[in-house]
Amino acid sequence: MENLAYPADDDGEHSGGGHCAGLGGASREADRVAIVDQYATALRVLVDAAEASGDGWSLSRPILFTVHQLCEDALDVANHRRHVDVPSSGKNRHSLSVKMAGAIAGGVYDALTEEERQWCVRFVEEVVPLTGSGFPGRFADGTISDGRRLDDAWCCINPSALRDAAVMFAGLTLLAVTELEEPAEAVTA
Repeated sequence: MENLAYPADDDGEHSGGGHCAGLGGASREADRVAIVDQYATALRVLVDAAEASGDGWSLSRPILFTVHQLCEDALDVANHRRHVDVPSSGKNRHSLSVKMAGAIAGGVYDALTEEERQWCVRFVEEVVPLTGSGFPGRFADGTISDGRRLDDAWCCINPSALRDAAVMFAGLTLLAVTELEEPAEAVTA
């Protein structure tokens, strides 16, 4: 149990290995983008594992949750950069629809082409019924937007299509609002 994590001021040998808990950014702004990058990486790892396992269904809920979290974090970063006020507590704090409406009204997507902006809007419209507020991925009995359980509404998911679309959404969402000298490589790619 003593090797689960190490305090920030511990300069000693970390037996059992480990990975830095820091986000690695030179500023809080860089860290906000880095968290989006970490969720994009997590989504890639989950989808790769699902495809390699032969029983990818066993990772469907974590994939859906990670898709939602990646998109939520990207919208949070973009809305923060544009000073868009969206709920950070209460029942709508995880709502992609509410965050997206704020982003559109707040001009987050103004620098994108009309085609890119419409693609982002459509993506959120498509993924919201699948991910709800992220909860169907977290709880066995979690419900989607119309009150049904996830598996009562959807038979299967397409992990690689979800991964590709979610990473593209995050990249487009951050593209116009991120003013970093070295943006997160995986998201900008």
